[in-house]
Amino acid sequence: ETNKPMKKIALFITLTPYLLLIATICVFILLIAHEGFSESQGVADNTGGCSITGDINKEKWDAAFAQAGVLSDKGDTFLEIATKQGIDPVLFAAISFNETAWGTSNAVISRNNPGGLMDSNGLMTFATLDEGLEAMGLTLHNRIVVDGLDTIEKLGAVYCPVGAANDPTGMNARWIPTVHSIVNKLGGLTSNCSQSGGTGKYIIPVDNPVISSGFSNRVNPVTGVAESHKGLDFGQTTGSNIKAADDGTVVFAGFGASGSGFGGYGNVVLIEHSLNKEWTLYAHQSKLLVKTGQKVKQGDVIGQVGSTGQSTGPHLHFEIRKQKMSGWIDPAPILGIK
Repeated sequence: ETNKPMKKIALFITLTPYLLLIATICVFILLIAHEGFSESQGVADNTGGCSITGDINKEKWDAAFAQAGVLSDKGDTFLEIATKQGIDPVLFAAISFNETAWGTSNAVISRNNPGGLMDSNGLMTFATLDEGLEAMGLTLHNRIVVDGLDTIEKLGAVYCPVGAANDPTGMNARWIPTVHSIVNKLGGLTSNCSQSGGTGKYIIPVDNPVISSGFSNRVNPVTGVAESHKGLDFGQTTGSNIKAADDGTVVFAGFGASGSGFGGYGNVVLIEHSLNKEWTLYAHQSKLLVKTGQKVKQGDVIGQVGSTGQSTGPHLHFEIRKQKMSGWIDPAPILGIK
């Protein structure tokens, strides 16, 4: 590290141990900025979005770790520690990549310090990189879970406050957008996420609704097997508009192939509504008008009625779920249908 950033660290050493811990990540980002943080390593997009599925995007996760220097083989370690500490692994990894210039900083290479961790003696040294990651995971647990700094903005406001006296060059302003950008490169956050919220109230997803089959036990008209019908069927003409019941994010839009979890649904759309923490499903469409990852507003036309998949005629099969792939509830009383 150069003399200038080391002087910045010295300023923090005079603080109390608790404030040192809080200031850790911000201080170290000043160090790595002088070590030549690469703009090509993910600063193009600062929206800081959420994982479309709510889970780790394995392809993006692996691709990002392949670029992460000495951290490149630690993907599973990040996941294990994040689970143990109750923190988002994507946020954990993004902060570490940020603090170590993607696993290339002197601190992570020579000190096994993956997050600018300091004590009263200055920048800490760990016997192994795994030990350093464990310490960083515990530190983030204390900040995110214990102190409630559960978003990038909340963390940044404490770690790297814009306009702070110890940031004369204004570098603190880079922390939040850079972490957001790396989060996107990793595939999006998996918890404490800001998806499209919605109104919390659903509208009927078709015009002139006629219920052809309710939420009940019945004999499947295609297979002849007794089943629990998990939604409402709205009898409609082919090509009729299907509307989003509330604001949300499309987490699946495609044909429900066998083994996908949507087998028999034909052309189907699943929308996540983060305000309700619920999902709505729209099946048997003749045409899909949205794509996976797309944000929609209540009333947006997302497709057209059809008879694809396991169906005897044109209709919309509509579900409300408490979990992404389960937890079905009767939509009728929620929609005000008697």
